[in-house]
Amino acid sequence: MTKFFEIDDRDGPARLGKLYVHSSGVSAAPFIQTPFLADSSKLAANATDYPFRNLGTLWSFGIEEDPVPEILINRIKETNEADLLILPRNQFSPAYPKEDNTRRQSRIYEKLISSNVISKRPVAGVIRPNASPKTHTSVCFCEGGVETEKHTKHSDTAEIIINSTGTDTDTGQTGKKPPFLIEKQGCDVYIMEGAGTLEDDAIGFFDSLLNVKERIPADAALWLPNLASPANVSILVYLGADILDTVRAEVAAYSDKYMTTAGTFFLEDLSELPCRCTACFGKNAADVREMPAEERFALLLKHNINALEAEISMVREKIRKGALREYVEGQCRTQTWLTGLLRLFDRSSLAEKTAPTFRRETLYATTAESQNRAEIQRFSQRVISGYTAPPKEILAIFPCASKKPYSISVSHQKFIQAIERNRKYVNELIITSPIGIVPRELELTYPAAHYDTTVTGHWDLEERAFVSGLLAQYLEKNKNQYKHAVAHVEGPYREICEQVFEKFDIPIIFTAQGSLTSQSSLKNLRATIDRLVEASAPPAGPGQKIRPALLKRNSAEEKFDQVKAIARYQFGPLADALFTEKTIIKGSFPKFMILDETERGAVQLAVLVPQFGMLALSIAAAQKLISSDSYAGQYTVYIDDFVPKGSLLAPGVRRADPNIRCGDDVIILGEHVIGVGKAKMSGIEMNSSSKGVAVLPRHSQRVD
Repeated sequence: MTKFFEIDDRDGPARLGKLYVHSSGVSAAPFIQTPFLADSSKLAANATDYPFRNLGTLWSFGIEEDPVPEILINRIKETNEADLLILPRNQFSPAYPKEDNTRRQSRIYEKLISSNVISKRPVAGVIRPNASPKTHTSVCFCEGGVETEKHTKHSDTAEIIINSTGTDTDTGQTGKKPPFLIEKQGCDVYIMEGAGTLEDDAIGFFDSLLNVKERIPADAALWLPNLASPANVSILVYLGADILDTVRAEVAAYSDKYMTTAGTFFLEDLSELPCRCTACFGKNAADVREMPAEERFALLLKHNINALEAEISMVREKIRKGALREYVEGQCRTQTWLTGLLRLFDRSSLAEKTAPTFRRETLYATTAESQNRAEIQRFSQRVISGYTAPPKEILAIFPCASKKPYSISVSHQKFIQAIERNRKYVNELIITSPIGIVPRELELTYPAAHYDTTVTGHWDLEERAFVSGLLAQYLEKNKNQYKHAVAHVEGPYREICEQVFEKFDIPIIFTAQGSLTSQSSLKNLRATIDRLVEASAPPAGPGQKIRPALLKRNSAEEKFDQVKAIARYQFGPLADALFTEKTIIKGSFPKFMILDETERGAVQLAVLVPQFGMLALSIAAAQKLISSDSYAGQYTVYIDDFVPKGSLLAPGVRRADPNIRCGDDVIILGEHVIGVGKAKMSGIEMNSSSKGVAVLPRHSQRVD
């Protein structure tokens, strides 16, 4: 459990954090801001003004085992307690077979830990990816060797917890400690061994990275050594790297290589220097090539490090804005293996686990990879699995609009006016790339109202397949509900509708005649809806009013439909417990309020937050959800017996629903406490973190 590293902000798996070490040689603050670039030259020299202390390898202390712990302890005592201590790694030695190397390391580390010289200082340890990354087991070794209730929350992937006697606490069987067990204990930073050897191997690197991240606490810093270049910094940080180093920059300078965010170039291939940093300003490529080797190396090294520092600063700013993903989608094009990394990430469980419920910035969908973003995939899956269409029998399909939410755009205002007279009979569905399909009830919910995309009028095959697949799933789910479909679309939208509706026995009418907003098209849309409604009415006798037989919803019911659709999107089937015959919806779009009518008057259950189109619960809503038959701990954070004031920190969390994502509205429960708030980290992180803000409580109170 980390004591000296704290995460302040997140953007997917990327983090802004503070590493509390002696930083006078780096910054004036009492911490190092991460993502951080470690100076490999100072690290190798163990410079006294640098906050890292490298103890090297175990074999550097000699082959004999007995004196090693004492030598290590004495060396550690000579260092500044505020420096990050990099524990010695178990480098291979031909003097012993692999099994003996591992046993030797474990015995030395056990003696080192028992001496208590590293328990109160920042520590970094090397962790080796497992040989079979897809079949790994996570283990928790708690402080003092004793497993406690608090410490069982190290990782949601943990399968075995071993106490000081080496006994499996789940099975009661005695077993040996895994070889990496001691190495993992209490580190603030984990250094991924061999990261630099996996460059250009997207599959090997990503599998190894995923393996390491699943075995370390969520609130520990990850160091990827010997890998950073200005071109790959953004994606390495996006995947979860907190510390990088200047090894590659130094090696490149020795080889007369010039680093840029667009790639690394041999100096001899450059006609000019595409940089104006302090090293390059006022110089041209020819001048640098003619320098003596030592001066040329110094200039290239300074430039390469400047380029790395500048890129890390840019990445930190992107994290603060919540816009790193868009930057990565462009930057990964500089090398093929980086593009591969992004695609592998999008297909992994890590993407969904770390994606927030909403972002502060507009989601820019400008590349083929945008469609695979976890936020977009999550939205499309929840629409298919959780959304229940209102009981109406006419489906109207419209294209998207540049202004969001769609209903306030000029085009959709005209569509709505055209069908206004019979809109109560119509269920509206918007088709769009890259979101897929958006029911009108969910048009305000992130990311449906928060994205922007490139409009060319051309859809590639992947876009068509994604949108048509979702539309087909939607129609399959609701095929027995709709008697008619009206599509007011043209171009690729119409082609997709024609292709999908061929598979269903639902008659579809296309109403556009050229421009969708032309008078003729809108008149045709209005006439078509009117005709379908009127045709459903049985013949009327003399003086009788025509009453269409189609199902319809009045204005109060439509408010109810919209709020319930958002609630089900947000909380799944559990949300149904919020709505009873006593539930009413007040307010006008987009500021709805859910109330329960009781003997003591109306009780507020939730309000719709227009900024991201989701519900903010009240304590009354939490109590209603908890008492329902379908409640099984969903979206709940269990805490110790205290009423949280201000921020709820991770140490106060006993356990949390692992399905909670950053930004979710959650229920806070203690033995005599109930509350509601906004999650600031995922449930998985809450279960394995010892620092940081877990939840921002909105309301909390003590109960009997």
